[in-house]
Amino acid sequence: MPVRAVLAGGLALVVVLAAVVLLGSGERSAGSNLVPESQEIVKLDGPGRHCQDGEAIPANAAALRLLVGTFGDPAPAVRVTATEGGRVVTSGRLAGGGSEGVLRVPVRTVDDYTPGTRVCVSVRGPGRSVLYGSSGRLRLEWLRPGSESWFGLLPTISHRMSLARSDALGGLWLPAAALLLALAWLGAIRLVLRELGA
Repeated sequence: MPVRAVLAGGLALVVVLAAVVLLGSGERSAGSNLVPESQEIVKLDGPGRHCQDGEAIPANAAALRLLVGTFGDPAPAVRVTATEGGRVVTSGRLAGGGSEGVLRVPVRTVDDYTPGTRVCVSVRGPGRSVLYGSSGRLRLEWLRPGSESWFGLLPTISHRMSLARSDALGGLWLPAAALLLALAWLGAIRLVLRELGA
């Protein structure tokens, strides 16, 4: 098979796979407190509550994802409340009765990034429950509302990339990175063609 045909086929496959990934919809994370789920942090025998101070809630948070173990029993009802200076930032609840594991607790959507909050997780159920995290803190992962594709999130990702870098390119960091990657691919293809005399 000619080298050009092989390269063209490989490039077409990359484009198709990238399109599939970018256009695929699903639940997306708004942010987390970066705590791994490596330890049992809270063990409850029946109803109970655990609160954490100093938590930051990202903008567009519409649900909280928690890992809950119940030793095979149905999952308990879970209520989440986040406050800042005595003001309720958001709250929500999930009815019990489902399977243990990763639970998604819907909350009232938070419009703006809110640092310094106190997040309380209340469990209501007759059985034993375990909440997970590390170093005495629960893992709190906030989810964006609805289902989104990575393509639809590109403006948000581009904006977040610009926050951690200088203002030289502003919101153009992601397009600039994509352009550099495309140029690198083009250079590699030209090099292969030249070396093989194709």
